[in-house]
Amino acid sequence: MADAIGSERAGAGLHSTAAADFHHLTSELVRCAVIADREVGATWEQIGRPHGLSADAARARYGRARLVWPPPMPE
Repeated sequence: MADAIGSERAGAGLHSTAAADFHHLTSELVRCAVIADREVGATWEQIGRPHGLSADAARARYGRARLVWPPPMPE
Protein backbone atom coordinates (compact mmCIF):
# COMPACT_ATOMS: atom_id res chain seq x y z
CA MET A 1 0.00 0.00 0.00
CA ALA A 2 2.86 2.42 0.74
CA ASP A 3 3.99 2.30 -2.90
CA ALA A 4 0.46 2.96 -4.14
CA ILE A 5 -0.11 5.91 -1.80
CA GLY A 6 2.71 7.94 -3.34
CA SER A 7 1.93 7.09 -6.92
CA GLU A 8 -0.73 7.77 -9.50
CA ARG A 9 -2.00 4.21 -8.89
CA ALA A 10 -3.55 5.23 -5.56
CA GLY A 11 -7.23 4.37 -5.79
CA ALA A 12 -10.02 6.65 -4.71
CA GLY A 13 -10.45 6.43 -0.95
CA LEU A 14 -7.11 4.69 -0.31
CA HIS A 15 -5.75 7.54 1.81
CA SER A 16 -8.89 7.70 3.94
CA THR A 17 -8.87 3.93 4.36
CA ALA A 18 -5.26 3.99 5.52
CA ALA A 19 -5.96 6.84 7.94
CA ALA A 20 -8.97 5.00 9.37
CA ASP A 21 -6.83 1.90 9.89
CA PHE A 22 -4.20 3.96 11.72
CA HIS A 23 -6.87 5.62 13.85
CA HIS A 24 -8.19 2.21 14.91
CA LEU A 25 -4.68 0.92 15.64
CA THR A 26 -3.64 3.97 17.66
CA SER A 27 -6.89 3.81 19.65
CA GLU A 28 -6.12 0.18 20.48
CA LEU A 29 -2.53 1.10 21.41
CA VAL A 30 -3.74 3.81 23.81
CA ARG A 31 -6.29 1.43 25.33
CA CYS A 32 -3.61 -1.22 25.92
CA ALA A 33 -1.24 1.39 27.37
CA VAL A 34 -3.94 2.53 29.81
CA ILE A 35 -4.56 -1.06 30.89
CA ALA A 36 -0.81 -1.63 31.37
CA ASP A 37 -0.44 1.62 33.32
CA ARG A 38 -3.33 0.71 35.61
CA GLU A 39 -1.79 -2.74 36.19
CA VAL A 40 1.38 -1.10 37.55
CA GLY A 41 -0.53 1.36 39.71
CA ALA A 42 -0.69 4.56 37.65
CA THR A 43 -3.31 7.03 38.82
CA TRP A 44 -6.03 8.35 36.54
CA GLU A 45 -4.32 11.74 36.75
CA GLN A 46 -1.06 10.24 35.44
CA ILE A 47 -2.93 8.46 32.64
CA GLY A 48 -5.02 11.46 31.64
CA ARG A 49 -2.23 14.06 31.63
CA PRO A 50 -0.59 13.07 28.28
CA HIS A 51 -4.01 13.03 26.63
CA GLY A 52 -5.02 16.43 27.96
CA LEU A 53 -7.65 14.83 30.20
CA SER A 54 -8.47 15.33 33.86
CA ALA A 55 -8.40 12.31 36.14
CA ASP A 56 -12.20 12.15 36.03
CA ALA A 57 -12.30 12.40 32.23
CA ALA A 58 -9.62 9.69 31.87
CA ARG A 59 -11.54 7.41 34.23
CA ALA A 60 -14.77 8.05 32.32
CA ARG A 61 -13.12 7.32 28.96
CA TYR A 62 -10.92 4.35 29.89
CA GLY A 63 -12.26 3.07 33.21
CA ARG A 64 -13.98 0.08 31.65
CA ALA A 65 -11.10 -0.85 29.33
CA ARG A 66 -10.33 -4.56 29.39
CA LEU A 67 -8.27 -6.78 27.13
CA VAL A 68 -10.40 -8.66 24.64
CA TRP A 69 -8.84 -10.76 21.90
CA PRO A 70 -9.33 -10.43 19.08
CA PRO A 71 -10.32 -6.78 19.45
CA PRO A 72 -13.69 -5.86 17.95
CA MET A 73 -13.45 -4.36 14.48
CA PRO A 74 -14.96 -0.93 13.87
CA GLU A 75 -18.22 -0.85 11.96
